[in-house]
Amino acid sequence: MAERPRPKVYSLAIETTPVCNQHCDYCYNEWRADNGASLRTGQSDSVIARVERLLDAWDVDHVTVTGGEPFAHARVFELLDSIAARGVAIQIISNGGLIDAKLADRIAERQLRYIQITLNGPDAELHEAHVGKGHFDKTLRGIRLLRERGVPVVGCIVVTKKNHDRIGETLELFRQLGVKQVALSRFSPAGYAARYAAQLLPTRSELLTAFHQALPFAREQGMVLHCTMPVPPCTVELEDLAPIHFGTCPVGTSMQELALGPDGRLKNCTLHKTALGGVADVLDPSVDLVALLAAPERSEYRSELPEFCQGCSHASTCGGGCGAAAEWVSGHARKFPDPLVLQHVDDHLAARFERERRDGKTHLELVL
Repeated sequence: MAERPRPKVYSLAIETTPVCNQHCDYCYNEWRADNGASLRTGQSDSVIARVERLLDAWDVDHVTVTGGEPFAHARVFELLDSIAARGVAIQIISNGGLIDAKLADRIAERQLRYIQITLNGPDAELHEAHVGKGHFDKTLRGIRLLRERGVPVVGCIVVTKKNHDRIGETLELFRQLGVKQVALSRFSPAGYAARYAAQLLPTRSELLTAFHQALPFAREQGMVLHCTMPVPPCTVELEDLAPIHFGTCPVGTSMQELALGPDGRLKNCTLHKTALGGVADVLDPSVDLVALLAAPERSEYRSELPEFCQGCSHASTCGGGCGAAAEWVSGHARKFPDPLVLQHVDDHLAARFERERRDGKTHLELVL
C-alpha cells in the first residue's frame, strides 16, 4: 500500500513552555495568571516528542518557536536542532531578557530566519508599564548581543492605549539599534489579556495616531513595517497607510499558522482557546494527525460571519477581524466582530470599557 502523502502546512507555532520571566498585561496565553503553574507537571519533556510527531505527519514550511519565553525551556536548543534536522525553517519570538553573551553565542550557531523581540516604549517607564519592572535594559542587551553576532532581529511593538502616541519614538529606538523590520502588533484582548481590554485596547483614532507616526519610518527611513494582528478595514483606511503592510486573519486558509500549546493541544492559532477536534494531546497515538487538519473548528471556521459584517465587501478576507479576541471578550469567535470594532458599535461594551477604566477594574465580564 502506498504511503499517504504528507499534507502541506504553512506554519506551526510551538508554545514550548508556559513559563515566562516577564508579566505582560497584553499576554494572550490563557495560563498567564499563574505563570503556567497548572501546565508544568510532566509537560517540559513532551514538547520535542510532540513536535517531532507533527513534523513527521505534515510537510511544514516553517515553525515559530515561542512560549511563554522559549529560552526559559531547558531543552530549547535540542528542540531547535530536531526541527532543523527535518529541514524545517525556524523563527523565534522572545522577549530577549534572558539572552546573555553565552546564550547569544549558542543562538548564533543556528540558522534562524530571525528572532522577534518586543519593545513597547522608548524608555523603561513605558515599556515596563506593559511587561513589569526591570526588563527594559535586559531586552536592549539581548537585541545588541544578537545584532553583534549577526543574528537577524525583527522588532515588535504591541500598540496599546498606553503607548499609541509614542510609536514614532519607539521605532526610532529600533532604528538606532539597527533593527529595520518591525511588527506593529496592535493589542488584541485574548487569553490573559482579555481582562485588560478596557485599559489597553486602542480606539480607531488611537490606532490612526500610531500608524501615522509610523508612516515616515516606512516611507523615508526604509523600515519594513507589518501590522501582524488584523485591522478590520471598517476601522482604518488601509490604502492611506501604504507602505505599511496589513495582514488578515489566516485561520481556515492555506496561510494559517496552527499552534501547539505546552499542554499538547492543537489550536487554530496561539490566541485561540479551543482544541482542534477536542484532542487533549497530539501525542495520543490514536489521533490521526492528517485527519485532524480537517477538524470542523478549522474547516468550518470561515463559514460563519458576524451579523454586523454581513454584506461588507471585505467580508471574505477580513472575516470580522480577530475571532479569538471576539471569543474571549464576547463569548463566541464567529457571532461577534473583533472587539476593536465592537467597542465602536456596541453601546453596552463601550459603557463597560468606560466603567472599568474609571473604576480601575481589570476583569472584563463576557458580553453574552
